Amino acid sequence: MIDRRARALVVRHWRQHRLALLVMAAGLALFEFVITRVAPEPGQTGFLGGLLALLPPQVASFVGSELALASPRGVLAFGYLHPFFLALLSAWTIRVAASALAGEIGRGTMDLLAARPVPRWAHALAAWLAIAAGLAVLAGAAWGGMAVGLRVRSLGVAPGQIVVLPAMAWLLFMSWAGVALLASALGREAGSAIAWTSGIIVVSFVLEFLARVWPPVAWARPLTLFAYYRPQDIVRDGVAAADPALLAVVSLAGFGAAAAIFQRRDL
Repeated sequence: MIDRRARALVVRHWRQHRLALLVMAAGLALFEFVITRVAPEPGQTGFLGGLLALLPPQVASFVGSELALASPRGVLAFGYLHPFFLALLSAWTIRVAASALAGEIGRGTMDLLAARPVPRWAHALAAWLAIAAGLAVLAGAAWGGMAVGLRVRSLGVAPGQIVVLPAMAWLLFMSWAGVALLASALGREAGSAIAWTSGIIVVSFVLEFLARVWPPVAWARPLTLFAYYRPQDIVRDGVAAADPALLAVVSLAGFGAAAAIFQRRDL
């Protein structure tokens, strides 16, 4: 059961960020609905497959193989790898994590919060739970928008067949939540925590792309968390058991380290 003191802090985060969350959720739902409008119908896959064969290897690698553009499932999966989708989930994760710890210190409000009978680790726990709940709302909104689109336009794919995609996206960004909370626990200003976390996520995304298209750096692909989130592979082969396990470990380890550091640091 969640400690009632941590629950009060979660409510505080909700009040601070609820408007931004609702706007992001609406945007994601609309975006994924649009994806179902541009996805090819089953009878169009042969034509699009021929077009894909004409693309440069680097472009084909970016969209994730022939499945990505030449099948309805591939395009639907690409909707969960599109920069717009990733950017909004990143924004929520970084926003809450940076505001919860480093942001409160920078604003001078952490002294007031710390004066209450609430252990410091509860602040990290509340932020982690708030991020988890917000990511669930965003991932659910994305799936809901796509589900409505699949009901309106038949692509031969049932909404339940792609629910694993938002679930894996949630887990990916929960792993980034661990990284973001660790940066926030170490910082004294929200700006520095935002900069560090944003930089790490962007470098990780770029590294994963380069590792796919440039053989000399292929060895570095396992170092990026995006390597364990492959929507096109998921819709084709299912989820590899090691991927969610590793992302969960990173999330829990990041949260644990953030809670331990924040418990002992000088405010």
